Amino acid sequence: MHSIAILGGTFDPVHNGHIQTSLSIQSNFKFDDFYFLPCKAPTLKLPTCARPVQRIEMLQIAIKHYPDFKLDLREIRRDSPSYMVETLASFREEMKNTAITLIMGYDAFLSLPQWHQWHRIIELANLLVINRSLFSKHPIPEAIKKLLIQHETKRKTQLLTQPAGAVFLFNAGNYEISSTHIRDDLKKNKSVETRLPGEVYEYIKTQELYQ
Repeated sequence: MHSIAILGGTFDPVHNGHIQTSLSIQSNFKFDDFYFLPCKAPTLKLPTCARPVQRIEMLQIAIKHYPDFKLDLREIRRDSPSYMVETLASFREEMKNTAITLIMGYDAFLSLPQWHQWHRIIELANLLVINRSLFSKHPIPEAIKKLLIQHETKRKTQLLTQPAGAVFLFNAGNYEISSTHIRDDLKKNKSVETRLPGEVYEYIKTQELYQ
């Protein structure tokens, strides 16, 4: 069975935490394809700072050296707000019986009941939740407890062989890097070079982003 992983986000900007986490996941699971999915209009976050084309270009720069990594632009090209359930439905329509895995951080996972038509998400995809070590330190909503009882698996292979319906908690490594902090530090003229891919940092300087 063909398997894909999807990592969504604003990527404003994409940073080393995104890349290192993705490399850790791909090293452990070996999905056939790994998609970065930039969103255009996030419904549960503040508006983005860089223009869509700039975020796309930063992602292209960041992933160009990694053959497994690909860019999917269906959300950023959408005129309406980004609802993950609609995105996953479009992937499912195109890929039929493919094993689709949506990657999300523990904080996003705990907020899943706030997502649009969130019950459908587990019907359309598997969930790979990171970071496991942090997950246990936060109170878990009852709806998420029920979801874990019904769908959690300890077998990594399920994400590669099951089209949807499995939840796997995974410690992908501790990469404490935040796009928000990077933007704030750039405004304050603080150094951010160690937190960004080199060519992305140069792009940000050239484009005079986050000033």
